[in-house]
Amino acid sequence: MGLLEKAEKIQTDTPDDDPAKAVPEPVAQPEPVAPEPKKEKKSRRRGRKKKAKKAKKERVPRVMPDGFEPAGTVRASGRYLVDTTANWGIMILTAVVMSQADADPTFPIIGALLMALGNMFYLPSKFSKSTGNIITGTQFVNTRGDNPMFLYHIAKSANIPIILAGLFGALLLISEGTDWTTGTKVYVGISLTLLLIPIIDRFLRTRGEEKLGFWDRLFGGVWLVTAEKTQSDSGFIQRLQSIGDYAEQRGMLDEKDK
Repeated sequence: MGLLEKAEKIQTDTPDDDPAKAVPEPVAQPEPVAPEPKKEKKSRRRGRKKKAKKAKKERVPRVMPDGFEPAGTVRASGRYLVDTTANWGIMILTAVVMSQADADPTFPIIGALLMALGNMFYLPSKFSKSTGNIITGTQFVNTRGDNPMFLYHIAKSANIPIILAGLFGALLLISEGTDWTTGTKVYVGISLTLLLIPIIDRFLRTRGEEKLGFWDRLFGGVWLVTAEKTQSDSGFIQRLQSIGDYAEQRGMLDEKDK
């Protein structure tokens, strides 16, 4: 018991040196700030401005240049007949005749080939006219009143071999004994596709006010018109013109009343 009493006495006699703990003053808390509203994302679709539709360009019809008179039906038909005969008729006839003869066909076929090349290449490039143009007194002109390039004459003459190749391809197509190799299939497909060109050319000539065929449109608009005689020192050109003069004197190039 003595020990307990001493301990209590020590605790009561010892001064409390620790200062009273100060109560901390309350710190003012900042007022809550309202969150900023989120910006709405602009929809790409809504934000895009609709592009104004471009106005369709009106198709301007091709018109024959002033100062030219269109060739009549008789002259146009005569030009076609002469050029077709010079380009392909003589060559085909020569090949058929020589195939039935025992003679060597080399020189006749070379002669017919040179005639065709001269009518398709030489005359158009030098005189801007073919044999048919010179005899019938016609020429081709474009929208500017100029003669088209000689490639136009080649294109116009291409219808005949295209038709022949297409007909042969059609015969192979309907033939029962055709050996359908890859080359045969390719030939038949290409020949029948190209056969559409003469058909379209003929169809376009009978439609619209322009009366232009496939090749005429492809070269920007080309018309067959009447023309004056070509002044040339070439005896060959003069002979062709004399044939045309004879045809005019006989009334073979006059337009007949319908």
